Amino acid sequence: MNGLRESLLDVYHGLAMALLALILGTLWAAYIATHHEQLHGGFEAQEAQLKQVQIQHLMQELNMDHLSSVHDQSVEAESGHHHGVSQTGGESNHAAGHQHSHSGSLAMDAMQRLLRGHIHFMGIGTLVAVLILIVAFTSLKPGWKKLLGWTFGIGALAYPPAWIMMGLRTVEMGPEASEASVMWLFGPAVVLLLASMLVLFGVLLLEMTKLNKNTFFRFLFEAS
Repeated sequence: MNGLRESLLDVYHGLAMALLALILGTLWAAYIATHHEQLHGGFEAQEAQLKQVQIQHLMQELNMDHLSSVHDQSVEAESGHHHGVSQTGGESNHAAGHQHSHSGSLAMDAMQRLLRGHIHFMGIGTLVAVLILIVAFTSLKPGWKKLLGWTFGIGALAYPPAWIMMGLRTVEMGPEASEASVMWLFGPAVVLLLASMLVLFGVLLLEMTKLNKNTFFRFLFEAS
C-alpha cells in the first residue's frame, strides 16, 4: 500500500489538474443547461444585427454605383458601372464565405462549440487521469514523472477553454477568424497533450522491449 502511495505522489499534481478539468466540465455543463435560452438568444440577436449591417453596407454600395451611372451617361462609364457591380458582388460573396456556417446558423455553430468545451473537459480530463496513472507505475525517475504530470495536466486544462472562447466569438468574428483567434491557446495545448502521449508511448515501448535497462536510457529510468 505504501508503494502504491509513493508511486502516486510524483503525479498528484497531474491527477489534481485532471480532476479539476472534470469539475470545470461539470460546472460548464450546468451553466449551459441553465442559461441555454439566454446564450442562444444572444447569439441569434448578434447574428441578426450583423446581417442587418451587411445589408445596409451592400445597399449603400449599390446606391453609390447607381448615382455614378446616372452622372456619367457614356458607354465607358456604363461598362465601368457593370464592372463595379461585379466587384461588389464578389466582395459580398467573400464576406458571406467568411461567415460560412456548417449548421446553417452562426448562432447554432456558437452553441455547438460551447458544448464541445464541456465534452472536451470531460473526455480529456478522464483520458489524462488514466494516462497519468499509467505514468505513475512506469519505471521513470520521479523527476520525469512529475514533468509528465505537468504537461498532461496543463494540456487538459488549456484545450477545452479554447473551444469555449471560440464559441463566444463565433458570431462576431466568424467561424474561421474565431478559430484563428484562439490558436495561441489551442496550439500549445494540443502540442502538450500529443507530445506527452508520444513520450509515454515511447516509455512503454522501451519497458516492453527491456531497453529501459540499456545504459543509453539510464537518465530516464530508475535502476532495477
